[in-house]
Amino acid sequence: MHQEQKPLSEITQQAKSALTRSIDFLLTQQKTDGNFEGQLSSSTFPSCAYAWVQLAQGEMPEPALVDWFKVNQNDHGAWGLDAANQTNPEATLFSRLILEQVSENASTPELEKSISRIPLYPLDLALVKLAYAAFNRFDWKKLTVSKNALPLMRILKLLTRIPALRALLKPPRNKLPPVDMFNTSLFDELFIAEQHTLVPVFIMIELNTTKRSDIINALVAWLKARVLSDGSWFRVNYITALSVLALIEFSKRLEADSEISAMIEKGIAWLRETKNPDGGCREALNLNVWDTALSIIALTEVGTRDSDSSEEIHNAAQWLVEHQNDNGGWAFSGMRDSTLPSDADDTALATLAIIRAKLENADAKSAVQRGIDWLKQNQGIDGSWSTYQPGQGDVGCVSITAHAIEALIAHGNNESCVDKGIQWIRSNGHKDGYWDDLWLAKRTYGTACALAALIKAGYGNASEITQAVQWLEQTQNTDGGWGEDIFGTPDESTVEQTAWCTYALLLIDNTSQAAQKGMQFLLEHQKENGAWQESCVGIYWEVIGGYSDPIYASVFPILALNQFTS
Repeated sequence: MHQEQKPLSEITQQAKSALTRSIDFLLTQQKTDGNFEGQLSSSTFPSCAYAWVQLAQGEMPEPALVDWFKVNQNDHGAWGLDAANQTNPEATLFSRLILEQVSENASTPELEKSISRIPLYPLDLALVKLAYAAFNRFDWKKLTVSKNALPLMRILKLLTRIPALRALLKPPRNKLPPVDMFNTSLFDELFIAEQHTLVPVFIMIELNTTKRSDIINALVAWLKARVLSDGSWFRVNYITALSVLALIEFSKRLEADSEISAMIEKGIAWLRETKNPDGGCREALNLNVWDTALSIIALTEVGTRDSDSSEEIHNAAQWLVEHQNDNGGWAFSGMRDSTLPSDADDTALATLAIIRAKLENADAKSAVQRGIDWLKQNQGIDGSWSTYQPGQGDVGCVSITAHAIEALIAHGNNESCVDKGIQWIRSNGHKDGYWDDLWLAKRTYGTACALAALIKAGYGNASEITQAVQWLEQTQNTDGGWGEDIFGTPDESTVEQTAWCTYALLLIDNTSQAAQKGMQFLLEHQKENGAWQESCVGIYWEVIGGYSDPIYASVFPILALNQFTS
């Protein structure tokens, strides 16, 4: 649908009203502890994983969960990875397996009709093959590459350090690494989430193949050492489900101690907490550190216009102070006990939020300094910031680097780190003008964050800005918004993507016609209560898919509205 342009004065007046209502709505999302926390959307792999755990325990998946699969089967008879529900063969195969297991024990005409509609796909993704192997529908011995491939894997790993080769040398999706990779330098260099995924997988494979007790015990010890205080592993559904499944398999085949039994019970109890009201499961328990930091940043950006929210801002910032890890960073989900590792994005935004909140107490000042110190210590030698610690299977990320730069600027006296980060951003844009991002969808978010960093760091004349603005103008949809899926493919406009593109354009030029069209899109889609409909723009990784978070659909429009009306 083409958008009819309204007079600027009319758009401005509507934007002021919309801003007031959006702030009022955001404040209703604050919890009694002071934090903000959105309800993440359900997705297919976590829902399948929880059902798999129940089946492994000899139980039937809960009726509400089975109903979730029925409701979320799309018009093609398949399932998507996430709330966007675009057909995905791996998600469909995983869902088919679960529903067929349910059907064997509790068949209904409705369930059989659902199964009959599922299209046939060949098994390809190794992690889905693993689930099929667990139900005796795939050969365990065919899941991994041979351990003789380890020397070649080491060579390939070295070659991936060359940026031009990194995208060409991705590991195969249809095979898992050999169990013998555990406790090697290759394993140590993996991204932390990959390690947490592979260890329980290795346990299950080893228990069903060569059964080497020393390897099994070492893997189980690794798993035991990394369970969090709440009973989860990494506070992520799929990783926790795999860990619980590995321990269930271990306890069935070998003599398990009371500690393992307790871990299984506590892990299952934690998985229940990831259930959503719609019957499905979400991938992470919450992202409350990010949600809280973003909410503070949005509210403080508005500044003196809404002085009534000062108490809410103070309480939210104090919550962040109380949930800082011992090493000075913040994790994606607040736990108070430092068992979940710090990451650069949450650390950058939490530090920036506390600075913006202007807390004057000693604890807050200490938290800011420790956050800044953490960021400085974890800046990569190339100037970027990655998700966790540089060099540990991680790569530089545009949005995280941009957020770290903004925190360092707000703190002051960090010019060297800022300049290095800016130079990394400038050298990592695509020739067409955009930047890709790792954690939100995708080219729009990377580009918007890069532009904001360049402007706020005083690089308004950088040549990359002109090209990026042209790219944003060219990719704007006819309805005035922007939209793409988690892989960067153009799609229908979303509120979140439109908001961060509009905000970035306004930072550069407050008379931008593209920004005015984006603003009009936001105004036309705001609800009466001040909220917007959230969309699936958050990314975990390509296997899991994305997620929606209602906090995002408030904070990003607030930033755009405020910039437009300033």
